[in-house]
Amino acid sequence: MQIEIESLAFGGSGIAKEDGKVFFVRGGLPKDILEIKIIKDKGKYAEAIISKIIKPSPDRIEPSCPVFNLCGGCQLQNLNYPAQLREKEHILKETLGRLGGLHDTPIEPIVSSPNEFGFRNKVTLSAWFYKGQWHLGYNQKGSTRKVPIDSCPISTDIVNKTIKRISQVLVSLGDPHFPLDKIHISSNGVKSQITLVPVHSRKGDTLKTLHRHLTRHVETENVSIGGIGETGFEFSILDNKFMTTPSAFTQVNSKVNELMIKTVLEWAELTENTTVLDLYSGIGNFSIPLARKSKDVLGVEISKNSVKLANKNIELNSIKNIVFQNASSEDAITILNDQEEKFDLVVLDPPREGAKEIIDGLVKLGPEKIIYVSCDPATLARDLKKLTELGYKINKIRPFDMFPQTYHIESITLLAKS
Repeated sequence: MQIEIESLAFGGSGIAKEDGKVFFVRGGLPKDILEIKIIKDKGKYAEAIISKIIKPSPDRIEPSCPVFNLCGGCQLQNLNYPAQLREKEHILKETLGRLGGLHDTPIEPIVSSPNEFGFRNKVTLSAWFYKGQWHLGYNQKGSTRKVPIDSCPISTDIVNKTIKRISQVLVSLGDPHFPLDKIHISSNGVKSQITLVPVHSRKGDTLKTLHRHLTRHVETENVSIGGIGETGFEFSILDNKFMTTPSAFTQVNSKVNELMIKTVLEWAELTENTTVLDLYSGIGNFSIPLARKSKDVLGVEISKNSVKLANKNIELNSIKNIVFQNASSEDAITILNDQEEKFDLVVLDPPREGAKEIIDGLVKLGPEKIIYVSCDPATLARDLKKLTELGYKINKIRPFDMFPQTYHIESITLLAKS
């Protein structure tokens, strides 16, 4: 069957339409003319793979990664970068319209990543022993099978140097009996930290030999097992100091994170009288910069480890007008409403699942402004639809390319009371 790809779907598949049916084609790019093979027929739509590229898209390029066609880490390395940005803008706009009914939403041009490659400061690799040798790598696309790698082009030089040294140590030891499942590598731009994850949590002690060798032979700040014994390391963004650990959530693209913080500060229009509530506040990524220009900030975060780090970050930055609360955002909003607390601005940066459970309580708090940081267009569309129905107006949306070479899209939305 021959089709022409019209656009990309969130997830990276190419979309084609023929005789009222929608086809999602793995690896298909806009303007590709393809011979396809259907692998799943769902009636109104079907999933397909490429049998033959009859005429490639003018935006199709050779991927720089030798395992791109197998590895599940990237989906768009075969699409030139300007086209990636164009398609991500389209996906966000289409998703907001289709799922949220937000057809006339003011969406700004996407903010590109300063680095198309070499940006990722944090990776999780699978580890396995096969044919007498240890391997590190990622899962295959759409499979639990593993793809061995020597390096990763979207990761920073420091992360790649660490991957190489770990591989060399594992090969030199040649011991198939390590109960090693995964390896986390984090970097602050200067050095890396390594966390070994055993197959079973009780097997951690049997990784001590590997721990000792990695500590001795890999240039790293720290090696821990299962998070036990991990140490903090510092990094700076916009003159703000942050302490974090490998297990704490931080953004993987430091330069785009900086651009996002600048946007939040710009749109917040803070004064010395502004009160701020920062939900899903993590280690203080937005809270710390916001506190420097406002009256006071309350950060709410469910992770005890992140709150512990956030409090260290208060000390690191000598800030007095910020408090972090260890609670779920749902529980915190309920209590704040019961106490009739009020905030001028609420910033929220929820996980992929979005903020469905807190929207009603958030509206009841009645902030003049809401800044919603999202990593998923579908849940963003759902939540913005509800917020607009409950009396808020979308002033603008600014997308960011936090993850070049992948389908993922970050965005920041500014809402104000109607």
